Amino acid sequence: MIDKKPGSTWKSFKDNFPWKDMLLGFLIPKVFFLYGARHGMPFLWGAIAVAWCVGVFYLKQVRTHKVNFFAIFAVIMIMARIIVVLAGKSPKMYLYVLALDNFVVGIIFMASLLFKRSLMELFADSVSAQAPQEIVRSAYYGKAWRIVTLVWATTFLLFALALVLLKACNLRIVGLIDMLASWPLLVVLFLFTIKFPAWYWKNNISLAFPGQSSKMS
Repeated sequence: MIDKKPGSTWKSFKDNFPWKDMLLGFLIPKVFFLYGARHGMPFLWGAIAVAWCVGVFYLKQVRTHKVNFFAIFAVIMIMARIIVVLAGKSPKMYLYVLALDNFVVGIIFMASLLFKRSLMELFADSVSAQAPQEIVRSAYYGKAWRIVTLVWATTFLLFALALVLLKACNLRIVGLIDMLASWPLLVVLFLFTIKFPAWYWKNNISLAFPGQSSKMS
């Protein structure tokens, strides 16, 4: 049942967010890379971080047959930062690489809409229990995840466009943009991902399957 008590949104986010996947697949390799960059060894520690991501991705796939998407995002991020190092310490180049980073992620999400199951549906299956069969069998199940996937794709593509438009900026502003592109944006997207499908199913599937809205969370 959807909990409508105050604070239920945060509780739902806290309980359902794949914290372990994020720690192993994103935070640890990012720390590796930042350590290397700070000590003048970005390529060595970048390679270590990428190898870590590949290992985490492989073990998750083998053990649970599920995907650690955070490891994929980490590899994209690390490769983008390595390109920045190769290109020199140019704020404008850094901005363009960030834009390319977000553009590639947005395209990946958008391209997944061409397949039977969108990327966010695969992600949902990899981190949460299966929804009631009445929901899964309805057309609204896949539609909800397609809408969520489209929102992710559009957000990343628009952010990439905004970065390209901000050509004339200094390094401090670029750093601020980088910070805003990582944590707050992802938190908002994950909150939307957790709350929207339940709301969508409750307002649509209950018409086809009376009584099922009480099973949605």
